[in-house]
Amino acid sequence: QFDVAKFHLVHHTRNKNRDVSAALSIGPHTIVPEPSARYLGIFLDKELRWHMQVDHAVARGMATTLAIGRLASGRFGLPHRYIRQLYISVVVPKLEYALPLWFNPIQEGSDSTRRTGSVGFANRLSKVQRIAARLITGAFKTTATDALEYHANLIP
Repeated sequence: QFDVAKFHLVHHTRNKNRDVSAALSIGPHTIVPEPSARYLGIFLDKELRWHMQVDHAVARGMATTLAIGRLASGRFGLPHRYIRQLYISVVVPKLEYALPLWFNPIQEGSDSTRRTGSVGFANRLSKVQRIAARLITGAFKTTATDALEYHANLIP
């Protein structure tokens, strides 16, 4: 016996002219289409774009990084090596959940002026890593990201 109340219906199409308002009837229950659904922790929207998934990953990563930052007080907090270990073991898996599905590796173009792949997603994820690198190193806000990642021993 299935619980029909837990069913989700999403019409996956990028065609703006296609009618996506058709509902599904199973016995006395009617399932109306939704703009997105969550399946195994992955957000699938009606256009099969991954913006909702990245929004969710960045929000979870940022919240966890800021929570770890509360432990990283300069005088009474955890040592920086433990902050780094917490970031790598707690935050990075949240950021990288289902990464092969929604992330295309960044590659340099043939003319070396334009990068292709999930550049926008990588920029959003790097903001979380920059905050974590600042917490790990205890550096100022104006410190360059490359220097932060080097001294925090994080992969760019």
